[in-house]
Amino acid sequence: MSDEPKTVFEGKHVLVLERDTWQYVERKKGKTAVIILAVTDDDRVLFVEQYRRPLDARVIEFPAGLVGDEEGHDDPEETARLELEEETGYACRAVERLTSGPTSAGITSETVTFFRASGLEERGKGGGIGSEDITVHRVPRNTVVDWLKRKDDEGILIDAKVWAGLWWLDIAQ
Repeated sequence: MSDEPKTVFEGKHVLVLERDTWQYVERKKGKTAVIILAVTDDDRVLFVEQYRRPLDARVIEFPAGLVGDEEGHDDPEETARLELEEETGYACRAVERLTSGPTSAGITSETVTFFRASGLEERGKGGGIGSEDITVHRVPRNTVVDWLKRKDDEGILIDAKVWAGLWWLDIAQ
């Protein structure tokens, strides 16, 4: 195996790299993402829904964001706090790192860290910033699986990381 990848293509935000004939995508900035698992005091799980251009579809996800894609935001915990409030309108007292790993190891170098947020306080409507068009969903924890199945039946995609996050919320406490 070679150590240094070769650049095959350079776009505005991504690189296509090749290492030992294997091509993969890497972001120019923000190579690590955070996912925030947040449950309100009345036991509602916070989800976001937004249109994702690569899929040409709406997707249900946990609040999330890229670490280091904005100048001065290189700390994963800080990014988790900021993204939670930007996307959902909820601030949190604390975040706890749960686990990290690759998002799709066969096509991208991106990794993701799951955080659990606690001490939530609603401070705004959320919805994201700029061109983000985020819908916030507050789903009672005991109805989450049925709700996700209904959304799937409606043709809304469910990010597979949602299922992993639910495991962390319910089983690994």
